[in-house]
Amino acid sequence: MKKITAVLLAFIMLLSFAACGGKGDGETTTEAPAVQQTEEANTKGNGSANDKGGNKEDGSGNLLITLYNSDSDEYHALKGKIETFDTGIDSEYGMTGFRFVSPKNGVKVRLEGIMWSPIVNDYECDCTYLEITTEKGKIYEFDCCVTETIPDFRLVAEYDGKISEYYMSMDGESVKNVIEMTGEEFVPEEITEDSAFYQLCVARAASKIYYDGFAENDDPAVVWDTVAYAVTLNHAKMVGETYYDVISLTTWELESYMDSMYPELKGNYPGIPEECNVEGSMKQYSDYDVTPYLFERFSTNEFYGVEDNGDGTYSVKIRIDDYRFEGYEEFGLAVIVKPDANSPFGYVITDVVDCELPRG
Repeated sequence: MKKITAVLLAFIMLLSFAACGGKGDGETTTEAPAVQQTEEANTKGNGSANDKGGNKEDGSGNLLITLYNSDSDEYHALKGKIETFDTGIDSEYGMTGFRFVSPKNGVKVRLEGIMWSPIVNDYECDCTYLEITTEKGKIYEFDCCVTETIPDFRLVAEYDGKISEYYMSMDGESVKNVIEMTGEEFVPEEITEDSAFYQLCVARAASKIYYDGFAENDDPAVVWDTVAYAVTLNHAKMVGETYYDVISLTTWELESYMDSMYPELKGNYPGIPEECNVEGSMKQYSDYDVTPYLFERFSTNEFYGVEDNGDGTYSVKIRIDDYRFEGYEEFGLAVIVKPDANSPFGYVITDVVDCELPRG
């Protein structure tokens, strides 16, 4: 009787292993606890990126994913369905294993290769190594290089208009073992005189004065030269007002300026005129060359602060002093801007209007 029972048990176990087989290349599946399997079955296909009800039901609030370093006990204690990704990253500095789990369905997660752009004052994404939409409770695994200083990679999680970013670099002298990536509403940085975006506002304000009366704002030469002016102002801040023959930009950098200064173009940029301060680059490491351009150094500017217009826009108030004629003339201008999460500067310019500036 014992032998028959043993044979039956072995047969049942064999059927169980067959039922839990992998789903294909790059994915291994281990048996999840019965409770977890039930939760996955009940939530699969629900709680999409726009489903706020699903957000409330899972009780996780704004937590998008939890990221685990392979050096942590929590990493090795994870049990459940695991999907492994080969990112193709090969670094001489060594690789670190990561796993992440989301309490939600529908969180969009991607691993990006990045490089710092001082002319934009933000990181440019030059490659995407991983891009998935999460299943609640499922474990995702990948390897990545963690740098000591400036990161080369970042993990981005997005859900229901909220975003969280984690830069793959050491925290001081170590790597964080468990990171809770919490989604937050986009809040741009305050605009100050030291902001990179302020220089875009100065260029638009000066352009309005400089070209007033003899060129339209949508003239291709006006658009491209005004962008060149903004690039020159930010480059001057970087190098201490030492002007080089050309300022080299990638396509992403140039489009960051163009889309933030002229969002109404919606990416349909005018052709570059033959005589222009922007031209295509012949260099391997850049796409465009900008000749330093300061509208003949005809003006100076002074920052008069930012005013909330109460309609989702702000007025960046600037005084432009025009020295082209005998003496000089003062102009008060309000550059109308609005926050924009898609701009690396945090804002886009919607208009430039005359305004009264405070006296005294």
